[in-house]
Amino acid sequence: MDHRSRHAIANVLRKTRLLGLADAGLLGWNLIRKLPRNVRFHARQPGFPFPPARLAFDAYGHVDHRIYFETGERDARMIADIVNRDVPGERVRVCEWGCGPGRVIRHLHKALRHRTVEIFGTDYNDTTIESCRANLPQITFRRNELSPPLPFGDGILDCVYALSVFTHLSEAKHFEWMRELHRVLRPGGILILTTHSDAAADRLLPAESEAYAAGKLVVRGDIKEGKKWYLAYQPPAFVRNELLKDWEVLSHAPAQFFRATQDVWVARK
Repeated sequence: MDHRSRHAIANVLRKTRLLGLADAGLLGWNLIRKLPRNVRFHARQPGFPFPPARLAFDAYGHVDHRIYFETGERDARMIADIVNRDVPGERVRVCEWGCGPGRVIRHLHKALRHRTVEIFGTDYNDTTIESCRANLPQITFRRNELSPPLPFGDGILDCVYALSVFTHLSEAKHFEWMRELHRVLRPGGILILTTHSDAAADRLLPAESEAYAAGKLVVRGDIKEGKKWYLAYQPPAFVRNELLKDWEVLSHAPAQFFRATQDVWVARK
């Protein structure tokens, strides 16, 4: 079954309010299917703190502990490479907005070990923040709401990164959060964000494809905003000309994140 067919089925479940029930069934099946693999992983990595399965599945769509560990390391290196390239100075304050269950942020101290770094994580999910605080005490975690503000003063951060966050927000929230991220970054600070772009366009339904081709943001709602099945697709022209119009775009890397389905953008305040 191709991506478009799967998303068409998900859309029917969304409109009939059965998507949550189907997702719970998928979680149960994944837990059973991945159990032997996860047991082998923990034999090699004893004591590695994995978040509660429900949180992991809601954030990433799987409960594979090895993939969680390895992709987290890889993506932390990506963030560190950008910070080292685009943020000057020895000391740096970095925040992951929408940190989820800590897949990437847990590896960031190691990835930035040659810098003096202060790391913050924020999320709107209470349980996620509690889990991160319990498992990752070396990082400062704070809760935010679905709408701004963030719990920071003006201009105190050198870098904010948001991985697969805008991909689950409404159009209004896109622009509310861009203003807020601009506020908390210092002059010259950088923003790293990922978007559903051309590499994910094969998931769009016919009417959505037409809007996307016209350069319009596509939002598929009918479920709670911020959840993984609340989906937003951002054509590159929309990102460059609207979302980042008040920023200096430093780089755009197509299909470089989340199974090569999301673009990575880096912009300077």
